[in-house]
Amino acid sequence: MNNYSYQIMRAVRKYHQIKQIDFAPIIDTSQSALSKIEAGHLELSASQWLTICQKFTLDPRCLFTGKIENLGGRKVKVENHKEVGGFQVPDQYSFLMGSTVRTAYPLLKFMRMKLGDKRTSTYIKSTGFDPDYFLIMNNPLSLAFIQHLVHFMLAEGLFNLSNVQSILDLGQFNDVHSLIIDDLSSIKSLELATKKLLTKVKTSYEHNTSYEFVGGKEFVEAKDQIFVKDFKLSTEFQTFRQKYNLSHFNGLDKLISGEGNGFKVKETSEGWVILKAS
Repeated sequence: MNNYSYQIMRAVRKYHQIKQIDFAPIIDTSQSALSKIEAGHLELSASQWLTICQKFTLDPRCLFTGKIENLGGRKVKVENHKEVGGFQVPDQYSFLMGSTVRTAYPLLKFMRMKLGDKRTSTYIKSTGFDPDYFLIMNNPLSLAFIQHLVHFMLAEGLFNLSNVQSILDLGQFNDVHSLIIDDLSSIKSLELATKKLLTKVKTSYEHNTSYEFVGGKEFVEAKDQIFVKDFKLSTEFQTFRQKYNLSHFNGLDKLISGEGNGFKVKETSEGWVILKAS
């Protein structure tokens, strides 16, 4: 099992804009030792890790998940950001940041599975982002970044538009939705679980699209917000978005009913509709 303690600590330190020389006393070590810890050459002790979790209100489970579900108490808003905490936001991705890292997380994890940590980190750095930015799930993100990420992955042949479902097929659904998976899995009704997921989309995932539970044959209706037109999204990416959203509803169906193929997607003039397949 991986131990992500040093990456988590490094991301928290950067987010709170604390220099190494000032952070070292917090965990009762020297700056040189801290530098080695952050590089992965020394391990944090159990007491040091607990100190970090307590001081910065971290869920200790992030030691093994490698992600911080919430930091700074931020909710999803459509905003422009030049910086988030101590992280600089690249100019090309600093506008209409109505998504979150949580939205891109399954794509980045899939990329790491296929290309490895080094190439994935190299790609992220090429966009101008600090890779540690993507350890914090509620950090804001522009849809423009996700579009560029998807185009890169398609160009690399990691998946194609006919097998978008493969991104979640590697057992990612529970991990992607770990923030609310306990609540979802305890619900026996697919309709109620869907409503629960949709309420969380607005606060924890993204604001680019509004989702409405309809029920019946046309199960969920998705409409892009007006400002999404400002992104000039490609036809290829729009197709990906529809199929990627479909894969989440099929993942939810599998979690609740054990089926997992109960939906299909239909494009509309304003977005798309998730339809019951049968």
